Amino acid sequence: MAVMVTGGTGFVGLNLVEALLGRGEHVVVVALDDMPASAARAFAALPGRLTVVRGDVRDSGAMADLMRQHAVDRLFPFAAITSGPGREAETPELVIEVNLLGFIAQMRAARDAGVLRVIAPSSAAVYGDSFYHHARLDEETTPPVPTGIYGVTKYAVERTALRLGALWGIDVIAARISAVFGPWERDTGLRDMIGPHWHLACQAVDGTAAVLPAEIPAYTWVYSRDIAEGLLHLLDMAAPPHRVFNLCSGVPWGPVITQWAGRLAADFPGFTWRQSADPAAQTVRLTEARPRGTMDIARIAATGWTPRFLPDAAYADYAAWLAGNPAGLAG
Repeated sequence: MAVMVTGGTGFVGLNLVEALLGRGEHVVVVALDDMPASAARAFAALPGRLTVVRGDVRDSGAMADLMRQHAVDRLFPFAAITSGPGREAETPELVIEVNLLGFIAQMRAARDAGVLRVIAPSSAAVYGDSFYHHARLDEETTPPVPTGIYGVTKYAVERTALRLGALWGIDVIAARISAVFGPWERDTGLRDMIGPHWHLACQAVDGTAAVLPAEIPAYTWVYSRDIAEGLLHLLDMAAPPHRVFNLCSGVPWGPVITQWAGRLAADFPGFTWRQSADPAAQTVRLTEARPRGTMDIARIAATGWTPRFLPDAAYADYAAWLAGNPAGLAG
């Protein structure tokens, strides 16, 4: 049997594929591009088996054929466009087509191929305006009020997944993933909101000076290895007590990013950094400047999963990965 990861050459996809291969799974990746060379080299040493196929997730028939061919019984339909305001203003139809209609096509293929479990990729973006009105955001009581089209599509994916799962007899769990950073983050052209940790790492490798904003809000970042482990936890859950889970660090992380800048300065002697209140001077910008509430992880913690990589551990692991794989920042 095999696990399929669509969008498996993207950021979260690569971390997930690495974790699956690490435990010996046959992983079938479907993407629009090839596996990045640095990832392919690293994954070749892992015990699992990797199959990479170029394909369009909007083609339900072709997806079903692939699932049958490789005996896929579990699916991570993670192919998506992580759109920002510019792309949403120019091509809203494409964002909706890929993120929602492409997801439905994958669900139909999963039904036709007899897939047993689907982990649906929702997002913290479903909370939208609620981030500014709630200190803690939970799956039960916090209203989803998505603002950007990306967040709208993710909420639609979440609700559609649960509805089609009930109609078609597919075991579905939705994961609301918060802002992720860590190994394998790169600019694929499909992620408009690449995080500041990646920008700092690129500037450190290049030996250029970085300038962060003077004020950094308490943002709920999460390390990419924790996201991968959390997704595998959901994949393996025998009797889910709920069908929607926040998946994040659960801590107000934002200002601690200065620890990452300091570690990079120690590891890359040509790199310097500072903070400035002048937007024109800033070389590293945040996707969010307003104070936000923190996503609550009590629901998933009650099932036995908590993050292993809080700031100190995450930055140590990321630094070690970067030292051994600087080309990974570019793919």
